[in-house]
Amino acid sequence: MKNPERREKATDMELASFLIKHINDPCEDLQGNNIRDFYIREAKRALDTFQNPKAKQLLEDTIQKYSE
Repeated sequence: MKNPERREKATDMELASFLIKHINDPCEDLQGNNIRDFYIREAKRALDTFQNPKAKQLLEDTIQKYSE
């Protein structure tokens, strides 16, 4: 039985997929403004921790797409 207090860390690809989904299709705040910039900032911060080059490249490509 797993310890409920112990959480497994997401893989680089799981985190990249989560962030890419939210960058591509961001939620909106109460005023109707999307929060894509928030997810891009979080993605940039996460890139420094990635060990998986494919996950890193996918996330960098998505950031680049919306930073132009």
